[in-house]
Amino acid sequence: MKFKSITILFLIISTNICLAKKGTIEVDFSSNDWKTLGSVEVKEFDSKLSTCISNGTGIAYLDGIDFQNGIIECDLYSPSHKAYLGIVFRIGSLTNFEYIYFQPHTSGKWDAVQYDPIFNKSATWQLYNGKPYQATANIPTKEWFHVKIEVVDDSAKVYVDNSPNHILSVKLKHDYISGGVGVCSYHPAIFANLKITKHAPVSILKMRTPPNIDDKTYISNWLISEPYDNFDFAIEKPFLDKGLIAKWHKINVEENYLINLNRYFTKSKTKNTVLAKTIFSSEKAQKKKFHFGYSDKIKVYLNSKELFTGDNSFYESGKYDDRGYVLDKYKTIELPLVKGENELIIEISEDKFGWGFIAQVDDLEGIEIKNVK
Repeated sequence: MKFKSITILFLIISTNICLAKKGTIEVDFSSNDWKTLGSVEVKEFDSKLSTCISNGTGIAYLDGIDFQNGIIECDLYSPSHKAYLGIVFRIGSLTNFEYIYFQPHTSGKWDAVQYDPIFNKSATWQLYNGKPYQATANIPTKEWFHVKIEVVDDSAKVYVDNSPNHILSVKLKHDYISGGVGVCSYHPAIFANLKITKHAPVSILKMRTPPNIDDKTYISNWLISEPYDNFDFAIEKPFLDKGLIAKWHKINVEENYLINLNRYFTKSKTKNTVLAKTIFSSEKAQKKKFHFGYSDKIKVYLNSKELFTGDNSFYESGKYDDRGYVLDKYKTIELPLVKGENELIIEISEDKFGWGFIAQVDDLEGIEIKNVK
């Protein structure tokens, strides 16, 4: 059996799309409506042919399919053991979109399927990890498998190989926008038989609902500085440099108490670090345990005194501890609070795959976390 397919080679993220279509679309990969980034081939492919695909990553998408709610189906094929092949959708621009991918090299394991929303050109899988965002599935190498993604408002359900039961139900992290649909992979991949069925969109533009902060021990609002260059922490106590830190933004946590810095800033070689600031008011001098998770690098200061430096970057080892996941209570230190106001500042530097943190104190007895402005 032959498939009209797209072979993915390389990826660069940029540009915009705009084209509307209605109903169910049986996609012809040779259509002029397709846009590609990198070197993308359209060719005949079946199991009897020998196809050589160079290493690399890439994306191809329909130029403005105007998809918000509906069903996306596709056949996927990974010619190599290691790949991250999947579906992209609600592409308002190629700097921000939804992405769900499949990993043959972790087939049968808890992370074979990954939800990885792209924010300001950055993957964020280090931030969105665990059962809400990852799932077990059998993802073959050198065999076709079928994927269906059902998108309804702020959620998406993922089905594999025509199973009636979804393997992942995820709450989407972007706003309810309409946008393009496409295919994407880090490492070579082949896609065929893409079908898109559009359902009724939300009648008005809906934004993400602010989370209910049930556990008040989590620090839910922060003042965040503009990004600056200090990935290796060569500048000591940058919060004392008024020329370096000129502007602060009030940013609240998401529903899992996470601060996703990629949502607000575009990381670059010279814009790779921010400061996050909050205030504790303490009734007396006392010590409080401070729990936090982060990626990639962190420094913790209390009242201008450095308390902790750490590195939770991604390392290519295959070990769970080297993935750089932002985990709740990943580290714990003691905060020596003085009576009155105490300024907590954390410095967060980013390389790739997710820029953010989560922070909590052990209890609120004798202290108040101020609403910073």
